[in-house]
Parts: sequence; C-alpha cells; structure tokens
Amino acid sequence: MIHFNRSLLIAAILLVTMAGQSILPSGNDAEAKGKKGKAKAARKATTYPPEFYEAVKLVYEKKYKDAYEIFDRLDRNGYCRDKTHYYIAYCFHNMNQLAQASQHYQVVSSFSKDPQLKYLAAVGYGQVQKYAASRTYAGQGNLFARLSTGGRSWSGGGGGRGG
Repeated sequence: MIHFNRSLLIAAILLVTMAGQSILPSGNDAEAKGKKGKAKAARKATTYPPEFYEAVKLVYEKKYKDAYEIFDRLDRNGYCRDKTHYYIAYCFHNMNQLAQASQHYQVVSSFSKDPQLKYLAAVGYGQVQKYAASRTYAGQGNLFARLSTGGRSWSGGGGGRGG
C-alpha cells in the first residue's frame, strides 16, 4: 500500500501538465520588452502530441499500464521530455515497480529545468525509497523458500532427489 495523498499528487500533476500549455506573449508585449532592451528570445511553448494527453487521461483514470505503454512509445519515438519521464515514473510507482520508478524520478529531478516538476519528482523519489525500505521482506532473503522448506535452506549442492 502506498502511503501518500493521491488527490494532492493528482492535483500537482494537473498543474504541471497545464503549466506546459502557457500562452505566448502577444505582439504588443514583445514589442514593449524589445524597446526596453531586455527582450529575450520568445520562449517557444512546448507542444504535446494528442497521445500525450490521452495517456495523461489514462493516469487520472488509474489505468497506469495503458498510460505507461503510450508514454514509453512516445519516449522511444523521439519525444523524450521531462514530463514524459515523470509520468513514466508515476506509472511505475503505481504499478509497484519501484526500481524503474526510482530511475525515472531521478532523471527528472536531475535534468528538468522546471522547478515544480523537479520538486514533484523529488517527492515521488522519496516516497518510493521510503516505501521500498519499509517492505516487510526487505533484507530477509526469500521468505517463501524458507517457509516452503520448513526452515531448511537450499544448499544448491547435490543433484536430484536422492534415494
């Protein structure tokens, strides 16, 4: 069981997704900045393919495996962006594939230029690490093997059943 406030995390994801849809300044705003000599190159708004929004919708519907498949396909087809990796991590997180989630959260927190997304990735990474550390079987080896052999350990030595 993952211990965090899902509604808060979903709201944060929504904010991150909507932040990517920022509106470029109008022509008059750009001219005013140009006159002051402080104009920077107009920041190009990141465009997302329709599949990206389809996958985000699947995340909100808690269909993480289906969403992951779309995000992974986007990533492999040249759409390697920080938000794509964040959502891949989020999907892995919710599918309890913690090692993969951890890797993608680290990519986002290391390389993203979006401070909000970096923060969310750091929070997700912390949750994954905390959850992984609190698993009851952590560090106890293969508990199932010990139970099924009556406490005996397999030596890995002999062959066959013996006679």
